[in-house]
Amino acid sequence: MLLSDLLLPALWALARGLLALVVRAHSLLRGLGTTCSAAAARTAVAAPALRPLLATLFALPPREHIGSRPRPPTILGVAVAEEVQDGDWPAAIEALGRLLAWARSRGFALVLLYEPSGTLQQPHRLRQLELKLLLQRLQGLVTLQTGWQPGRKAAQPEQQQPQPQHPPADGGMMALLLSAADGQWPLLEAATAAAKSAGSSDGQQQQQEEDVARTNGHSAAAAAQDAAFAAPARLRVRLQAVGGPLAGAEPDFVLVTGPTLTLAGFPAWLVRSSEIYGVGPVAQLAAEPLDTAMQRYCRTKQRFGK
Repeated sequence: MLLSDLLLPALWALARGLLALVVRAHSLLRGLGTTCSAAAARTAVAAPALRPLLATLFALPPREHIGSRPRPPTILGVAVAEEVQDGDWPAAIEALGRLLAWARSRGFALVLLYEPSGTLQQPHRLRQLELKLLLQRLQGLVTLQTGWQPGRKAAQPEQQQPQPQHPPADGGMMALLLSAADGQWPLLEAATAAAKSAGSSDGQQQQQEEDVARTNGHSAAAAAQDAAFAAPARLRVRLQAVGGPLAGAEPDFVLVTGPTLTLAGFPAWLVRSSEIYGVGPVAQLAAEPLDTAMQRYCRTKQRFGK
């Protein structure tokens, strides 16, 4: 037997052992470096004066990435995506009263409370909800409104604020009670108005002027892209013209009750960039799942540019 036949297996086993040791050491060093960098980043946030020193020792993330969070939410959407029996409505209304009290305590300015059947818009259910707010000492602090207000004129596009950035100074809050019909008729009326405008001579002339302005100095593809980017704003203006200013208020996030995570006909144009969270049955609404959804939203980095 040759000496090489004895040495090669031993050398091969030694090389494999050394390679495994190097890989484990490298993995350990990477994990240690990641942990140290994360700890240094947290220290830099807590003590900004130490950031220059920590930056020389660790690979800190860019300053704008540290603590980057969306603005505090001011508009809440609630979709009752379950069928509530007649005998269960008292418990459901009591839970919705607690939800409105929670929303006001968290600084929301507007709550879009959607229930497809429109039961909440019925006078006796509305009085029951008002009584719950009275018992929670929220009378005058929470204003209930059923459906949109077509009579109020929307602002001009250049003056428009799609949604309030801050709650009212007096701490008041509005709760808008919506049904499935409120998610349909504004679209139909806006489409009808747009069709009438396009069919008129003034509408055709305005459309031609807009087409010339968009294509002036741009390719057809660029003009089409610009039109696609401007489409949501144009749709919002048309919907506010028929449904009032609140028809353009987009919720920061929507709480969905029921066993299935579905919006169940919630006005679709309002939720194009909203986060959606399930919170369980409406009768079992409590502060804990609501706070969990709020924390989840506030801890999520913005993804849609709102």
